[in-house]
Amino acid sequence: MDEVLKELAELREENKILRDSLVETRSGSLDEDGGADRSRDGMLREIADMLGSSMDQVKAYMAPGTEQLTAQLRHQLDENPGPLLLAAFGAGYLISRGRDRT
Repeated sequence: MDEVLKELAELREENKILRDSLVETRSGSLDEDGGADRSRDGMLREIADMLGSSMDQVKAYMAPGTEQLTAQLRHQLDENPGPLLLAAFGAGYLISRGRDRT
């Protein structure tokens, strides 16, 4: 029981340190005039940049697979275009019906 209480006290101490550092980070990121909006915009830009770079990595990772899929679809379209065109028309029709309902 003493070990659990000791560990709990240590966790509380670490939590206080983390909260204090978060307050310091937040107050340090504000402008002289207390520009919380500017800080928020900066954070949003940073997140958008990170998301953009992640998407670029995903595109680079998936490029070989999409090239192979494109080649297979092109081959199937050359061999027998009817079913593929019918499926594309059906998908377009369903998407347009779904958009009309919203």
